[in-house]
Amino acid sequence: MRLLCLGAGLQGLEVAYLALKAGWEVTLVDRRKAPPASGLAKTLRVDLASLGPFQMAVLCSGYDLIVPALEDSRLLETLAGARAEGRIPPLALDIGAYRLSSSKILSKRLFSALGLPQAEAWAPGAKGAFIAKPSCLSGSRGVRFLRDSLEVLEAFPSPGDRDGLVIEEWLDGPSYSVEVTAVAGQARSFQVTLLGMDDVYDCCRVTAPSGLSASQERQLKSMAERLAMEMSLTGLMDLEAILCRGRFSLLEIDARFPSQTPMAVFWSTGVNLLVELAACFVGLPPGTPRPAMADRPRKVVFEQVLASAGHVIPQGEHILSGLGPVTLVEDFMGAREALVSGNPKGGHFAATLIRVG
Repeated sequence: MRLLCLGAGLQGLEVAYLALKAGWEVTLVDRRKAPPASGLAKTLRVDLASLGPFQMAVLCSGYDLIVPALEDSRLLETLAGARAEGRIPPLALDIGAYRLSSSKILSKRLFSALGLPQAEAWAPGAKGAFIAKPSCLSGSRGVRFLRDSLEVLEAFPSPGDRDGLVIEEWLDGPSYSVEVTAVAGQARSFQVTLLGMDDVYDCCRVTAPSGLSASQERQLKSMAERLAMEMSLTGLMDLEAILCRGRFSLLEIDARFPSQTPMAVFWSTGVNLLVELAACFVGLPPGTPRPAMADRPRKVVFEQVLASAGHVIPQGEHILSGLGPVTLVEDFMGAREALVSGNPKGGHFAATLIRVG
């Protein structure tokens, strides 16, 4: 299987790593000189946004599957159009699901239409603390904690200031994620993982198994599969939820290839979510392993750390973006494997540590 991965950032890092584990050939494309994933696979330096239709078709020719690992909506729309016209190979993207899931406002409307639990939206005079987050950004970008309604109004005085924002009650509790693949809405959910956050709400740790009870896992998976069915999803989607006072509240969905959780799922269960995504769009090479979910999954702690000035501190995945290409290292700081960037010998580096037990 020959893959072309568009983007060599954090999502591209996940794709490149799992392609290596599957024994597949992968080529990365990125406009930057030394993006994080370029240490794991051949990388072409190309500004995709500057390519015309013919140049894009030439770039993509000869591959079995194109995997987008970026969040440029205009470029993704262009790619989806090129695929619909048959000008590029199969594209691992459901553009309709992406449009919906890339808007937290639209996603919350879908949750409401299906009667699924979610945090209460802010209204003037509402009690408690609140979280404000941009509707169309992913991860922790632009997220703000607001102590009360007065602070919301001080930060966003007019309705116009609140356009494009989701402002909802702050819920205190652990966060969980689950991935789903589907073909025309016929969905299959995978392992639920527990997410740990740093002080700017960026995920810095993934633990598998999640520690939820069997009934809680079934409940979360059922909601994810129901959303995939309602969206008629073909491809991959993840659902994130928080457990507060014994009740799940859905936070967001993303119909794109995620980062961090697929590696944890791979080490815990043996399931390769890149393989499962590819199977939604193309026939797999004969003999490609597709293990079922393990009855007794291994314990995995997948953690991002920043080492500097003699200290090792858990940090969100953004730390891997600024220290150059990563290197895959075995038996590093007690971890089974690690993705390391920076200067370990000099004591200033970032690493993703994969501990397996």
